[in-house]
Amino acid sequence: MSVQPHITAAVGAPRAINIKFPAGNQVGESGKPIQQRKLLTEALESIFKITSPRTILQSPYRWRRFPISEEAVFIGESTGPTHPEAMPIGPALDELSNKLNIYIHWLQEKIKIENTVETPNEAYISGLSTQLQRSMDLLELIDSEALDQYREILNTIATLELRGQGRFV
Repeated sequence: MSVQPHITAAVGAPRAINIKFPAGNQVGESGKPIQQRKLLTEALESIFKITSPRTILQSPYRWRRFPISEEAVFIGESTGPTHPEAMPIGPALDELSNKLNIYIHWLQEKIKIENTVETPNEAYISGLSTQLQRSMDLLELIDSEALDQYREILNTIATLELRGQGRFV
């Protein structure tokens, strides 16, 4: 299980699965046994899917967007290296994603209502539909690329701090 596939590829691992979670969370978030069990099961099942050496599969699961909602059984503080200034970015991305979902739902309802009137305003519906598509594109960008970049920031912070402390080769 890898969170940094470029390193996994460089060392020539015979087979691996890339988990899009921050370093130290390869098996899921702390205190979330359902999530951890799902990620471990996926990793073990991937053994049978890999047919050629040095293959790195991509997990469909994403950090902060796991499809199963689960309250952490244990919530502790990480003792790993972090930059406290970077930590609020994750909740801010989550909040932006939530706000976009609300706006998308509102746009969908407006379009549905406008389509039920006796003489729908096609220009208005077209404008709303364009906004809906833009909002959905932005949500996809936040839930994929922005979240991946944030995860990479956290992974790099961990690596840099460990190197600075002489604990990373």
